Amino acid sequence: MMNRLSLIAATVLACAAAPAQTTDANYGWTTLPKRDTLDGWVQRGGQALYRAQDGVIIGQSVPNTPNSFLCTRRDYGDFILEYEFLVDPRLNSGVQVRSNSVTGYRDGVVHGYQIEIDPSERAWSAGIYDESRRGWLFSLKNDEAARRAFKQDDWNHVRVVAVGDRIKTWLNGIAAADLTDHLTRTGFIALQVHGTKESEPMEVRWRNIRILDLGHPGDVPPPEAVMLLTPAGDLSTWQHADQPDSTIKWRFADGILTTVAGTGDIVTKQTFADCQIHVEFRITDNGQDYQHNGNSGVYIQQRYEVQILNSSGRPRADDLCGAIYRQRAPDYNMALPAGEWQTYDITFHAPRWNADGQKTANARMTVYHNGTCIHNNVEVTDKTGAGQPEGPADGPLRLQEHGCQASFRNVWICPLDQTTENE
Repeated sequence: MMNRLSLIAATVLACAAAPAQTTDANYGWTTLPKRDTLDGWVQRGGQALYRAQDGVIIGQSVPNTPNSFLCTRRDYGDFILEYEFLVDPRLNSGVQVRSNSVTGYRDGVVHGYQIEIDPSERAWSAGIYDESRRGWLFSLKNDEAARRAFKQDDWNHVRVVAVGDRIKTWLNGIAAADLTDHLTRTGFIALQVHGTKESEPMEVRWRNIRILDLGHPGDVPPPEAVMLLTPAGDLSTWQHADQPDSTIKWRFADGILTTVAGTGDIVTKQTFADCQIHVEFRITDNGQDYQHNGNSGVYIQQRYEVQILNSSGRPRADDLCGAIYRQRAPDYNMALPAGEWQTYDITFHAPRWNADGQKTANARMTVYHNGTCIHNNVEVTDKTGAGQPEGPADGPLRLQEHGCQASFRNVWICPLDQTTENE
């Protein structure tokens, strides 16, 4: 993991030192949009009018409609983003980064980090606001230099560096926000036109939008990772849970391993203690109800299940997708519809035991579902559901076959040093 982190750290330092009007080479950068069209974008929320003209994207307000968002069709994780904006002095706006729209969160409202565009006397442009979630995360109320950097009735340049849990912004070459926040790692970029009651149209314009994509967390496993499922198709690290050393009966094709009803769960031959786990999964809608539709699960040490289920749009519950089964509902329902690939990134710390076999500390788990933290270092008090009983021994990773079709790809585990030794 150090190789990737070192590279990213070097990138962040370089970006921090660079002026806003960057002289970086164009290699690796992508311009948005590439032509005078809105191809590659989709509108969500309100009914503001968007158009592309002469290399500029123009957003025009429409009265009595909610906030409108022109969103990239693809998501970004770590990146450097640059753009220029020109805004009507009466119109609030912004650029969303690492933002999402899922039916399980407030009926699909766009939510996530917003790089503010604020032409008011407050002048908090390039501050960071959490749209439709927690509100202001990094204002500029104590930063006169950043506030004074905004140019009224003129083009303004913004640079955004998002790496790991840190987001930094610059406005016209002046450092503005520097936020450390763990909640969301990936999401789309969106251009906001704020809702208004004013009947006279107001416009905000963006140009020279470009992005340097540094990848999604989990895209590339760290060097220390144990590769459990790769496109190469080596399934020798797995066996069926009730048939040691058995050949895997699930279907494997094109790097994707799919359950076959009646064949049973599979487990890794290797066991693990503290670890980071990356799992990508896809479920199929079979038309049945509730627990009989898309049911599967990721069992850590065969004891603690992170539930998989077709539950997009349902209210949060402790037995739906993302739940620590029957112990804790996810903080947010980030489940996508059946047929779409989804991701779990899990950091697991095993329980601690003394020499007499008595538990001295519960297991702890942090879970990111599709890039959003849904469990933050929560305690898991006992085994979940059909999990194996707790004990001091390490355990394998288990993927559940529950009579429903579920597919898996890109599964890896990175063992962690046990910072608290068993007594």
